[in-house]
Amino acid sequence: MPMRRMNRVSKGKRPPPLRLPPFSSRLFDPDQTVIGIHKQDTISDDSKSVQFSPAGSVCKTLNFYHTNPDDNDNTPWTKEPQAMTVEPEQTPVSLQHAFLVRKVKCDSGGLEFSSIVVQSVHLKRVLARVMDGYPGISMSHEGVEFSKPFVPFIHRWKIFAEARGKESEAEAKAHVDSLYEVLSTELNDVITRKNDLVLYNVITFNMLWTIFEPGHIILSIVNGCERAFRLEGGEYTSDSKEFKIYAIYIDYNGHVFGYRKYNLSIPAFEGTTSIMLLPVIPFEYHNDKHALRKNLILRGQRWYQHKGCHYKLYNGLGLVTYMGREVGHNISSRVMIDTETYLAFHSEKFSMELEDISESLADEQSLIATPILRGYSPDDRKWMEFFVNGMSDIIWNPRPFTSLVLPDGIEEDLKDLVLAFTSSQSAKSEFFDNVPQREGRSVTMLLHGPPGVGKTLTAECVAEVMKVPLYVLSARALGTTAVQVEESLQFALHRVDKWGAVLLIDDADIFIQERNPSYLQNNELSYVLLTLLEYYEGVLFLASNGVETIDPAFETRVDVHIHYPELDDESRRHIWKCLLGETEKELFSKYELRDLAGRELNGRQIKKLVKSARTLARYQGTKLSYEHILTVMKLVHPAYGWTDC
Repeated sequence: MPMRRMNRVSKGKRPPPLRLPPFSSRLFDPDQTVIGIHKQDTISDDSKSVQFSPAGSVCKTLNFYHTNPDDNDNTPWTKEPQAMTVEPEQTPVSLQHAFLVRKVKCDSGGLEFSSIVVQSVHLKRVLARVMDGYPGISMSHEGVEFSKPFVPFIHRWKIFAEARGKESEAEAKAHVDSLYEVLSTELNDVITRKNDLVLYNVITFNMLWTIFEPGHIILSIVNGCERAFRLEGGEYTSDSKEFKIYAIYIDYNGHVFGYRKYNLSIPAFEGTTSIMLLPVIPFEYHNDKHALRKNLILRGQRWYQHKGCHYKLYNGLGLVTYMGREVGHNISSRVMIDTETYLAFHSEKFSMELEDISESLADEQSLIATPILRGYSPDDRKWMEFFVNGMSDIIWNPRPFTSLVLPDGIEEDLKDLVLAFTSSQSAKSEFFDNVPQREGRSVTMLLHGPPGVGKTLTAECVAEVMKVPLYVLSARALGTTAVQVEESLQFALHRVDKWGAVLLIDDADIFIQERNPSYLQNNELSYVLLTLLEYYEGVLFLASNGVETIDPAFETRVDVHIHYPELDDESRRHIWKCLLGETEKELFSKYELRDLAGRELNGRQIKKLVKSARTLARYQGTKLSYEHILTVMKLVHPAYGWTDC
């Protein structure tokens, strides 16, 4: 990535575009053909030999000047700025010097620094320590070129000055002192300006490049979350309206961990501004960097522990991709973390250079790890991105069936069946050990009844007892053709198997109703489901609202068939009390509870009423009351047809 040249920075004048990455030094090849001369130890002139010092050993500055391009578009460097005689720079005379200084004509007609070529072994040894870890810098070659504006030296000037002071060997110190003096003259204005600004923790737009060192950690707020990245480089845009920053961070694709690229920017601003107020700041300038570093490393380690699949409770912002943009909304529910399956739906937004980090992350990797976890929200039935800080372990309900209204005599039988199934340590091995593969290795329950009487809640209770997710699949969303339904079901069954979830197929009437020769398409759909269920292992619920006659093929596959009648007053009273909870139900009188139970509502409608009434009470800053319930009823009256409110 080429670095654009930058004139000396002056106050009040914005620099032309500067490309920071990769800040690499260029190799000075004494054998390159464009120079037209090869390295030699002596020069022969009229049978006389001239002896030269070893390469890079003479502690003198040798200036070279840029010439006009020749017919081959080569631009030789010469020692004479006026005559510009074509005497190549890579003669034995030049090769013996510790370093070379190249100069070019500027617009005013004068000469200015262009680059420095380091040849001294002493300088390369010292600079190897000074530039250790700096991206793109290698001192292992014969000649190493640093070009203006000498960005690596600006970033490592303090280290360079300290290394100069520590050098004790006479010849090496002379070489280092000489280079230091030459660069000091050229860089003094920029270094002084930078030091004056950062002393007060402020910076100007045209000096941003001086505080962003490649390889260092930077900070930014992304989607309201503080993030750390490793800086790769940066540049001013061609119109100087922003400073673009290129960074990387650690991510996970469901199989391995690796580095992903991320771009940030700082818009142009006038005058000086606090470094802490920049949208992107170097980590070393943060006011509380030590505490922040510790917290970010701990967060990264916690994020790493969520590799694979995990069923968690989440309270925070959920990010959904909508029309190519990320849209966030607050959620508070259980979620399934599954990056691999998430990316099957969002492969277009994910690419990274992979580096297999299977055991653990080092602290520096944990520091720049993304806080994002990817997975599925069963309540929202959407694939989302979550923040790791919002994750917590699920507190399972030890008595889930207390909130469920079941027909007489069914509750205990259903509990016993579930407990019998979950008593095995492995439902898929121990429970089905003696069941042939094609005879069905699942427990299938058919739940039949009108909406809002407890069919979905029954499946939720079973999943709660088993301490696994409930995956709800709407039959209407599977497709309209046999091919579409088969593909959707196969993908869903794969997820259910991977998560160890309980499966609920809602609105399953079209699958389980008795087949009719006149409806070939429906018959095909039933056949698809029956075929796939032969290989399904686990707990399956089929929820039906009003099938009069069930297909005999499904009858033989159903282990438990539960019919739910319409709710009566006592059933509704039980639902009201369960949804209000121990604390809130004490706020309602017996008359008020009896009145609410007498209204012909199903369980789903009651649940929505309580949720809306709680929101209204919270907004008004009061406790939930009977009046809040009535207010919500009046508001939703047209939708549900409640006439006596």
